[in-house]
Amino acid sequence: MAGDSMLPMPTSPRQTPAELGGAALQWFCSRRGRTLLFSTVFLVLTLGLTGVRHSETITAQYHALSEYQWRPYLPSIPKLTKTSFKAPSNTTLQLENGEIDHLPPKLEKSTPNFHLLMTSEKDSDDFCKSTLSAMLLSYPPPTGVNLYQTFVRPGHKEWQTLSGIKEYLHNEKLVHDEDLLLIVDGQGTWFQLPSDVIIKQYEAVVEYANARLLKKYGLDENKRQRFNQTVVFGAEKNCEGDAESCKYAPESILPHDLYGADIENNNKKVIPAKYLNSRVVMGPAQDLRILFDAALKRFQNDNSEKQTMQSVLASMFGEQQLRRDAALKESKSASTKLREWVGKTSKEHFAAERRLELANATIRPEKTHEYSIGLDYTHTLFQPLALTHSGELLPLKHDNSTNLSLYRHPGTITPHLSLPPTLLASKLPFWTPNLYLHNPSPETNKPAYIDRLDYDFDLDQLPDRHTPWADIPLIQNTYTGAVPGLVLRPIRDSKTSSLSSNQMSFNTLWYAKYKRALLRQYFRTPQSPNGYHNSVVGGDRFWDQRGGRGGVWTSKEQIWLPWGEVDGVCGTLAHLKQVFDDGRGVWMHELEDDNEGRRVNDEQEYKKKLEEKKQMAKEKEREQVQKAAEKAKMEHEQAERANRNKERIEEEESQRKADKEHKQSENERLAAIDKANKLSFEAEQRKKKMEEFEETRNIDTSRSSLRRTKRWAA
Repeated sequence: MAGDSMLPMPTSPRQTPAELGGAALQWFCSRRGRTLLFSTVFLVLTLGLTGVRHSETITAQYHALSEYQWRPYLPSIPKLTKTSFKAPSNTTLQLENGEIDHLPPKLEKSTPNFHLLMTSEKDSDDFCKSTLSAMLLSYPPPTGVNLYQTFVRPGHKEWQTLSGIKEYLHNEKLVHDEDLLLIVDGQGTWFQLPSDVIIKQYEAVVEYANARLLKKYGLDENKRQRFNQTVVFGAEKNCEGDAESCKYAPESILPHDLYGADIENNNKKVIPAKYLNSRVVMGPAQDLRILFDAALKRFQNDNSEKQTMQSVLASMFGEQQLRRDAALKESKSASTKLREWVGKTSKEHFAAERRLELANATIRPEKTHEYSIGLDYTHTLFQPLALTHSGELLPLKHDNSTNLSLYRHPGTITPHLSLPPTLLASKLPFWTPNLYLHNPSPETNKPAYIDRLDYDFDLDQLPDRHTPWADIPLIQNTYTGAVPGLVLRPIRDSKTSSLSSNQMSFNTLWYAKYKRALLRQYFRTPQSPNGYHNSVVGGDRFWDQRGGRGGVWTSKEQIWLPWGEVDGVCGTLAHLKQVFDDGRGVWMHELEDDNEGRRVNDEQEYKKKLEEKKQMAKEKEREQVQKAAEKAKMEHEQAERANRNKERIEEEESQRKADKEHKQSENERLAAIDKANKLSFEAEQRKKKMEEFEETRNIDTSRSSLRRTKRWAA
């Protein structure tokens, strides 16, 4: 038995692979095994399909965005306006169709207005180019905010800009809730597309953005879309203003590798724009009113000298995103939580939670953080020139002579370069109606015009009026495919004002060669039968109820300043040479001899009149000051006399009171003396009586004693 102890001890029985497989198969055949197996397969398929769909979504949406051929059905989103801009009324259509031959009284414009606000404190060369481009493309007459205002410090300028915009938005006579406003930087905005096109593009951008917001955030407890977008700011690649607010800016809707997979992460030129640019914004008056009210209130509450309009609006945009992030975190669906549990967190949820952790702030529901703000990420509306990549912006024709495929970028998802349908449906760039054949005003047989706008072959020569937009070189973003409605020139003192290698300028714009002829055509329109007819039917086809053509309104005083005139804006010879640079002389005086010399004389005379006016104003002010001083002196003398009279009256009253008190005191003293004398007299009388009594008693006593003595003696 001793030897048995050296034998190997028996071990646990081992199962063969066949036995293990059989056991696993038997377990999977059980109810628990089948449930786990089916759940695992379903989860893998769901996550896989979701990931594929998500990867394809950006590309599909991105390509659609560049061409504007989407129109998603959104029953929860109300249409921006009840009636389309510039849509004629039934009365207008009946008049034009000849159904009525008389005009009803008191016609009024029934469609929403379109307002153009330009922030600028002076009419510099850049301001003149901005206003010129707006006129050439039939934008409403600009309203200058801060025009000819002076500021003692930079902070006051920023405050005055916000205040001026707010004041205009609250002008109930001019601005209604459904009106649309475009607010731009008057010193650096170049318009490229007509006004009706940018409105349609704005509506398309808003519609697409609301579709994204509905898909991302869903509905609220009232079954309405949780977040909407109506206010569209420009988007830029560099963070301007408060760096803290830039941390909370959402990512661009465009893919990070828009400029290619092999990009430099520290090169801002090859990163999609995602920061708010306050130099340009578009939206309905009702929402802009709420936004700028809150912005001005915030600006006033913070007295920091570094605070700007840009920093305030960027901070509000960041806070809005944090509020949306908090709502997204609170409303996670079961599928989202399940994906996070298995480590498949979506990029949107991850970015939202990261921003919330970075902010480390509590979002209070009672405080307003939602302003319906969004950005024009694809530059469909607003294209900044700052920090553009090489070859990103190019003036391109879209006719058969141009091979547009050469401008696509290999290794990127650059869409097909084409013109937006909104532009193709617009009026042709050089179209002019034949007013003799198609005259909408039955009472007018020919155009009415002033002599200086009479047709001149050299001044009014334009390409064929049937020239399509495809033959026009338009600035296009070759990475997003967008043909922007306007271009933003970099700020001169900005640290990020470097242009792309192609160095865009004002003369790059398609109308640069025809500025004078197009402007003459623009000025001539209200003097034509069309202009007469539009004014007769109540201005249904006008953008702005105030009227005006070829000038600028001031926002505060509502003064009309004619464009190109000495007594208006952009009327100096230096301004006109910078704007037109065609050597044809002074605007509207091209056919006059020595028009430049006359304009210089006009400028000198106008300056002289201004100086005389200033001198008269100074003299008037001096007289007013003198009158005010005399009035103040007179009032001071009157006040002194009144004070002296008052003091005299008070002194007399005081003296009378003192005399009265003295008299009363004297009377009391005399009364006291009389009383004392009376008491003394009474005391003396009593004493005298006592003495008399004593004397009488003594006499009686003596007499009695004498009688006793005599008695005893007897």
